[in-house]
This record gives sequence, C-alpha cells and structure tokens, in this order.
Amino acid sequence: MLPDHVHARHLAQLGLLKEILDETGLATNLLEKSDAIPLHVLMAGFQEDKKGRERFLHFSFLPLNDEEIAAIQMLQIYSTLPFHLQDDKRDEVAAVLLEINTRLPLGHFGINEQNELHYRYVYSISAARSFESDEVLEILSLFVYMCDMFADHVELVASGEAGSEQVVQALRG
Repeated sequence: MLPDHVHARHLAQLGLLKEILDETGLATNLLEKSDAIPLHVLMAGFQEDKKGRERFLHFSFLPLNDEEIAAIQMLQIYSTLPFHLQDDKRDEVAAVLLEINTRLPLGHFGINEQNELHYRYVYSISAARSFESDEVLEILSLFVYMCDMFADHVELVASGEAGSEQVVQALRG
C-alpha cells in the first residue's frame, strides 16, 4: 500500500496532465482513488477510429515502492481497442500481436484477463520534475498513431475476417 503523500503527488501530477490535455480540447475526467478504484485514474477521449467508434486513454501511475524507486515515476497510458475478440481467435490474434510488437517504437499491444485487446505504454518521468506539455503531447501523438497504424490488422484477425498468417505476411510485405 502506498503512503498518502505518494497518492497526493500522483493526484497532483494527473491534475497537471489533465490541464495539458484540456488545453488541446480533449474531454477528460479525473477519477480519484476510492474503495472501488485503487489508484487515481485520468481518462481522456481521443478521436474516433475509422469506423466512428469512441476511444479512450487511461492514465495512472504504477504503484511502485517509494523506498525502492525514488528517482522516477511510471505513468501507464492504456487504451482498450474498440472491438471484440472472438473466443476462438485468441491464439491467432496473439500471433499477430507478437509480429506487431516487434515493430513498435514504444508500448505494446496485448490481451487482458477479460479478453479485451489493448495498447499500453509506460512512460518514465523523473520524480524531480513535472510533465512538459510538448513532450507529453508528442508521446500521445505517437501513441495514437500506433493505435491507428496497427488496430485494423488486429481487428481483421479478431473478427475472423482474415487469418493470422495472411495478416502477418501483409505486415512483413
């Protein structure tokens, strides 16, 4: 369990991040830690995908032991992809995700315990400084670009429209 001062620092940092995102026109919502939510979470909507489906970014600090790691903070940026994984396609999608993940400059695609497909990146920031607007916005721009670049490939296999071998060959070609 994290000390109260760490939770307070994380909440303050997420508040600053909220201000940066609000200035860009993104809709944001800061959810404070509670019995239902173990960590503070900042949610932000970003542009709809090509099929007009809503997408959201989730920001939260990883709960690191302050005594072990005092010099950095680790901000997780997480987005669930706006489509479903057919039950019998998990292994094929995993093969495509492995291929895609070798091409990413940051983060990774994955499948969580609820069989939801996601894109995740952990951004390391010095504990001695705050977010820089330009840096954060460039990272988010790259994050969204990676979602846009590869989500269609994942969806083809997750929906059963294409096989993993076909999609992997297209990625390699």
